[in-house]
Amino acid sequence: MTSFGQRLFDRIYTLAAPSWAFSPIMLAIRNGFLLCLPLVVAGALAILLNNLPLPGYQDNMAQWFGPGWPKIGGLVWQGTFGILSLPMLAGISYHLATLYNQRYLANPVSPVITALVALASLMIIIPADTDEGVVEQLGTRGLFVSMAVAIVSTRIFLYLARIKRLQMLIYAEGMEAAILQAFACLLPGIITVFLFAAFAFAFGALTGLSVHQCVHDLILYPFRFFQSTFDTGVTYVFITHVFWFFGIHGTNVLDPMTHDIFEAASNSNLAAQAAGLPPPHVVTKLFLDTFVFMGGSGSSICLLAALLITNYKDGSRRLAKISLVPGLFNINEVLLFGLPVILNPVFLLPFVLAPLVLMLTSFIAVHYGLVPGSGVSIVWTTPPLLSGYFAAGGALAGSLLQCFNLALGTLIYIPFVKIFDRMRMERQKKAMSALMDIACSNIVGPSGKKCLDRGDEIGVLARVLAGDLERALKRGEGLYLEYQPQVDQISGMVVGAEALVRWRHPEYGLIPAPIMVAISEDGDFMQPLGLWVLNEACAERARWRPHGLEDDFKTSVNVSIRQLGDTALPDKVIRCLERHQLQRRMIGIEVTESIALDPDAPHNRILNQIHDLGIAISIDDFGMGHSSLVYLKYFPVNTLKIDKVLSKDVAVSRTCVEIIATIVELCHALDVKIVVEFVESQEQIDVLCKLGCHIFQGYFYSPPLSGEKMLAYALEMNAAPRAATVQ
Repeated sequence: MTSFGQRLFDRIYTLAAPSWAFSPIMLAIRNGFLLCLPLVVAGALAILLNNLPLPGYQDNMAQWFGPGWPKIGGLVWQGTFGILSLPMLAGISYHLATLYNQRYLANPVSPVITALVALASLMIIIPADTDEGVVEQLGTRGLFVSMAVAIVSTRIFLYLARIKRLQMLIYAEGMEAAILQAFACLLPGIITVFLFAAFAFAFGALTGLSVHQCVHDLILYPFRFFQSTFDTGVTYVFITHVFWFFGIHGTNVLDPMTHDIFEAASNSNLAAQAAGLPPPHVVTKLFLDTFVFMGGSGSSICLLAALLITNYKDGSRRLAKISLVPGLFNINEVLLFGLPVILNPVFLLPFVLAPLVLMLTSFIAVHYGLVPGSGVSIVWTTPPLLSGYFAAGGALAGSLLQCFNLALGTLIYIPFVKIFDRMRMERQKKAMSALMDIACSNIVGPSGKKCLDRGDEIGVLARVLAGDLERALKRGEGLYLEYQPQVDQISGMVVGAEALVRWRHPEYGLIPAPIMVAISEDGDFMQPLGLWVLNEACAERARWRPHGLEDDFKTSVNVSIRQLGDTALPDKVIRCLERHQLQRRMIGIEVTESIALDPDAPHNRILNQIHDLGIAISIDDFGMGHSSLVYLKYFPVNTLKIDKVLSKDVAVSRTCVEIIATIVELCHALDVKIVVEFVESQEQIDVLCKLGCHIFQGYFYSPPLSGEKMLAYALEMNAAPRAATVQ
């Protein structure tokens, strides 16, 4: 199945993202973040290990591994955060091309070539005066420009790729598809790269600046108008978080401001303390890191607390637990990229508001002497409460201020987390309904899958469910069987039951069976699911046997076409029966009508082998597809089950009556039993009995029951068999 990162991000995105976030560009950006998630986590861990605020940690590490031990973490940072713009660009471009191919099936482009064109476009506009300049823009500092280049270059490239005159179509027998795609993309790729080169040259000639430098200068421009550190601090906090919301690493982009103003203020406080004077500045880098950026940007520790308080089961709480440990050390990239906060308008206001409010309360507390100012230097990864204590010069008031800020920030986030949950529930219902429609249809995508390859919200939900179902199957969690009885109207006895698999998802509740079947087939684990159902049904049938249920009572199990592709299926069925010491007549196999339509299909050999072993074969849902009674001659059919498309209207439709009459006549001639499904009224039974049907399955008798209730129902009905006829 999918990777852990894909499953985690898909799960959280189904809960978090607004509906507009499933537009092609937003989906591509989301997948770009997903691609970067392993790098973000690795880089965050490297930063934490290099700056772990434990007594004696640095000295002990130097003693054990040598004075150069931080270089390991530095190398990890260099390979993760140091080049984060590149995988982000590649991910956005690749997924934009993938979504394009889903829309234009007749004219696909290579996603890899698309990403390479975007990479070339980015390298063209990066300033190349020095090696340091290039490397600096490949990291988080250049993330915004990288995202913009990925979107613009890919859009241009894909637009050009649709122009037939620019497609170099070369057809030769035996030529690989990759070569054909490369030639088809040749001219669009060349034109895109030259367009970016012309833009970079013209931009530099007109402004004398690179694109990155121009963006950087525009960001810093507003700070020229502020004189006090408080005004500068408020503006700094606001702009930093607005940038973060749009995927720009605000603290890195504004690093010159941090160095020139806030670190300078910290140094001034240190000098004043050395001279025995009170610290002259309140807003310093230490002040911001300690009392405002608790848990990282956005006062993320408050968001974590809100998620843990208001969410009890869903994936948001799970992500909060994963993010808690790095969050305690003020590393919040996992939460920002994973929830995501980035590009999620639900969290825009609290993400910006919470740190601004905490800055105001902290400034008041320090300015009026409620919390002592200090000129000490503290590692920025020091956890909250400890950092407040040390920052206040060993005064408990610093920790108390952090506790107050934590409570206040959590209260700010909680209403938005609740809004987020309501939106999630509404979207979840719509997506589940759409997924149900797709699962019940016969439409498949170009890869032969119904759900998992879709690039929209439905596909994301399907992938989440597929991963969860596969794990549930391995662990035996949430899966169970129900049994719907089949009643002989003549004798009034329960003569069999159909085993129906159910899955109760811990977050989404009971998942409809068609969805479960569709994602199992798409995910290629239908065979293990089918064997699990067969084993559970046999085990339940064995548990019923000592309680007096007749040996002729048959439990029917549905088998999919994927299972019939397994040549070892007959042996597996026999081993299952032998394991539970069941006679072969106690279990039946049901296949859908569509499976049995092709007399030459390989899976029919498997059906014949199963039938030859003495196991009854039923055709389920008969009348639902392109029915042909002639097929009954070619297959080993013991029972035919008439579907609801015919049975539900039999009391009011003359056409349904005539069709069922024809089916009954032929089945009687071929000695094939008939079971009518979806029987819900006495009127249906009266008409069907006149037509010659007498074995019924439906809510008129009973809904699907648990194994224990099924046994009790069968024993009660069979002890007083005529009771069924008077309901």
